Amino acid sequence: MELKQSAQEYEIPHQLTYYECDELDHPTLSMVMSMLSVVADEQSNKLGLNREVVQSTGGSWVFVNFEGELDLQSLRSGDTVILGTRATGYNRFFATREFWVRDKDGQKEYAHVKALLVFMNLTSRKMEQIPEKVIAAYQAPQVKRVPRGQRPKQIPEDATLSGKQYHVRYFDLDANHHVNNARYFDWLLDPLGEEFLTTHQLKSFSIQYQQEVRADHDITSEFMMVDSHTSLHQIKNNGTLCTRAEFSWLS
Repeated sequence: MELKQSAQEYEIPHQLTYYECDELDHPTLSMVMSMLSVVADEQSNKLGLNREVVQSTGGSWVFVNFEGELDLQSLRSGDTVILGTRATGYNRFFATREFWVRDKDGQKEYAHVKALLVFMNLTSRKMEQIPEKVIAAYQAPQVKRVPRGQRPKQIPEDATLSGKQYHVRYFDLDANHHVNNARYFDWLLDPLGEEFLTTHQLKSFSIQYQQEVRADHDITSEFMMVDSHTSLHQIKNNGTLCTRAEFSWLS
């Protein structure tokens, strides 16, 4: 099993567990996104950029959006996969990364995700310039403009929506004192219901985080079906749009 492990690119093996999978024994999207954050953290730790070092600058990395292609139905608990990440570029205010889940032999890719990040001041909760201290070690190319990625389509204002309400709990928060990015995927997809989720395969997605969701917020997760293969989603807090997402399905 050959792994890529350099300043810019990093891979680790991972054996899927039952609690990372749904009732059909396939890994859930939220768990896949959590796995990918683990490989990014391991790379950062190897480069001497653990959470304490990064937060000593007064800020922390925050994901702005993701887009991805998936084939999670080919995986089951007990399978060993390779989790990987690559720092692909940055400028003063934005950085880009790629993530993937592949087989041990490098013949098949089960997930490929592109991400856009900013650096957030932990006191003001606002974006700030990326400190050289936390970006140089990745040896990513510096560019004038970074690609912003695919943005999910907006839900029309007059659309008829279905949805559910959720209360943001203490255990939804991570060490950066905000809701873990992977948690949003559970909120977004859960309103689709068991019948839909057990009869459709998720093939691609895009998500854009617009407003931070905090502890004790009460949020509404709503969706509409564009057609049998596309769903549009949004999360709102007290009427304020926090997150938009678009998912593509196969039945």
